[in-house]
Amino acid sequence: MHTIQLQIQDDIYHELKSKGIDINNKLQEFLNTLVDDGYACISEDEAKQRVSDAVNRYQNSTGTYLDSNNYAQRKFDMIDSIKSKYANN
Repeated sequence: MHTIQLQIQDDIYHELKSKGIDINNKLQEFLNTLVDDGYACISEDEAKQRVSDAVNRYQNSTGTYLDSNNYAQRKFDMIDSIKSKYANN
């Protein structure tokens, strides 16, 4: 295990402490998200194949696409999901 020294402004430190935020725990959570975003890694070749497949679906009109209203709703739902996920952080 390694130790990291963190320098933050006094007012920010006191604000975090007054809200009862565990700085060490939150920093560890943040660092873990930098290492693993939750998505499986794919190779460059696989990424190129996925893009190629998507282009083919678009060109052949075989893909499934959202209209602007459904896209907007899906976007807002995703934003709400992210907000609620991090609301207690």
